[in-house]
Amino acid sequence: MKVTFNGLQREVAHAAELLPGRFFCGIGVCFGCVAEINGVPEVRACRHQLRDGDVIRTKP
Repeated sequence: MKVTFNGLQREVAHAAELLPGRFFCGIGVCFGCVAEINGVPEVRACRHQLRDGDVIRTKP
């Protein structure tokens, strides 16, 4: 999938690939992967179904 991550175009299979701690991610109970996705704040990226064109932001 082609996404925009903090202003840069990236190609990834899962949003967690872009975030720290991705090897321990996927169950949705911690806050290590919280990001703004498509303008929605406080999304747990490990539980987000990634789509082409998603905009992911972790920096204010």
